[in-house]
Amino acid sequence: MKVLGYGEDFLTFWAVSKKLGEILSRLNDDTDREKCTVFYRPSFGRRGGTIRAEFGEFDAVIVTPQTAYLVESKWDGSEASFPNNVLELGDVQTRRHEIFRWYHENWEGEKWKEFVRRHAREFREKFGKNIAREGSLLSQNLVTVLNKTRGRKLVDVLLFLHRKEPPRIQTNFQVVTIKYEPTDGKYIELT
Repeated sequence: MKVLGYGEDFLTFWAVSKKLGEILSRLNDDTDREKCTVFYRPSFGRRGGTIRAEFGEFDAVIVTPQTAYLVESKWDGSEASFPNNVLELGDVQTRRHEIFRWYHENWEGEKWKEFVRRHAREFREKFGKNIAREGSLLSQNLVTVLNKTRGRKLVDVLLFLHRKEPPRIQTNFQVVTIKYEPTDGKYIELT
C-alpha cells in the first residue's frame, strides 16, 4: 500500500514515524527508537474551548526513558507566515508548553479529584483557566500523557520540516530541522 500526504500534520507524522532516529540524534539523545513512545497530536482540547481548561495540542510528544520532548512543528509550506523570513512561535504555542510544564511539575500520580482540590486555585491564578474537571476527556488525556512523562526531563522542541533553506528561527526551544523530498507533486510518500 502506498500512502501519500502533504502539509504540516502529515509531515510531522512522517518525521516521527520514519525519521525518529535522526530527530533524537539532533537532540543529542542516543535512545534506541524502539524504547520510545510517541504521542502524535495529543489533544488537550481546542484553545478557547467552552470549559476554559483547554489549551490545544502538541504536534507530538516523544518520550524516551529519560526525557519527554514536547514538539511544535512547522513546515516550509506555510512560509507566508514567516515575515522577513523569520520564524517565531506564537504566544498560543509557548503558553501550551508553560501549561503542560506546570501540570508535569505538579502531577504526583494521585487521583484527579485530589489533584484538582490541591491545585485548582493556583492554576486559575497563574493561567486564568480551570484545571480539567474530573472524568472529562481532557483530564483523561492529561493523566495518560502525564503518567508517561512523569519523572522525565521536559524539553521544548521546534521541528521544522523543509525542502529548501529554512528561515531564520528565533526561539528558545531546541530546533530540529528535517529535510523532505516530495515524491508525487507536493505529496510525500509514507513507506
